[in-house]
Amino acid sequence: MRFVAGRIVTAAATLLLVVTLAFLVLELLPGDPAGIAEDPALGPAEQARLRAALGLDEPPVRRYVTFLTHAIRGDFGVSIGRHRPVRDVLLEALGPTVLLAGTAMLVSLLLGWALGTRAAERPGGLADRAVRTVLPALDAVPPFWLGLCAILLFAWKLGWFPAAHMTSAAPVSGAWGTFVDRLVHLVLPVSVLALPGAAPVARHQWSAMRRELLRPWVRAALANGVSRRRVVWRRAVRAALLPLVTLVGLGLPALVGGAVVVEVVFAWPGLGRVHQSALLGRDVPLVLGGLVIVAGAVIAGRLLADLVSMWVDPRLRGGWSGRR
Repeated sequence: MRFVAGRIVTAAATLLLVVTLAFLVLELLPGDPAGIAEDPALGPAEQARLRAALGLDEPPVRRYVTFLTHAIRGDFGVSIGRHRPVRDVLLEALGPTVLLAGTAMLVSLLLGWALGTRAAERPGGLADRAVRTVLPALDAVPPFWLGLCAILLFAWKLGWFPAAHMTSAAPVSGAWGTFVDRLVHLVLPVSVLALPGAAPVARHQWSAMRRELLRPWVRAALANGVSRRRVVWRRAVRAALLPLVTLVGLGLPALVGGAVVVEVVFAWPGLGRVHQSALLGRDVPLVLGGLVIVAGAVIAGRLLADLVSMWVDPRLRGGWSGRR
């Protein structure tokens, strides 16, 4: 409980710092937040009324305090550009982002875990070469460039997968048709996110598995007639699970950042596209509301990874409970 309480306090302080810095940067940018001053169709009286309705006539400090007090209750205000509550806009875009990022995380974890384990089991094999060369090369490529290359090759040249959006423009009949259509649209953006994300997972899994396979109990089990496959895939994999769990929390910020770029490249209707349009339009309430959601998800994922690590490794629980 002490550990959880301390982590929650740290998470709240981190989230407050992120929101404060974002608000400060948006205030320092040149131009009018709502583009009111640049609209020649509005006279001075109309501009003043619109500013008052949006709360832009108040000092920045008061607007910041107002945003924080309302955000605690889940109210992020009204979007300046969309003229809708920010909460409704974010909830509408949250589902596609969770679908994309969640699927990519699952694929990257499973792929990295399987390749890392296989590479440790058979050094010099195909999986070992993939872990050493192919995945690190993909991890070094910027997500937007990898996404554009995937669209050029698999959507335009080969025509295997759609290039953009989450669903087809033509209506699809039946629940199964809808599922297949959504799955086909997921292939390219999920691959662009998951393949680079699998590189650190595979590398850490390979390292952890190599350490476990060199332990005396592995040699003893093999000497007693236990099959190598059973030792590797049932015993050593379980012992090497802790680095994989830790990577879930450490890789979440990179995955979220990559998802924002990938959503823009593939025109995916998620938080990334909403955030991009809000930043370009200086839609301060929508930018801050989206930032709270994204940063909160990243911090919560890191906290969850810490808790799971303590559950997997009892030594961490003992180390924490022994502190006074």
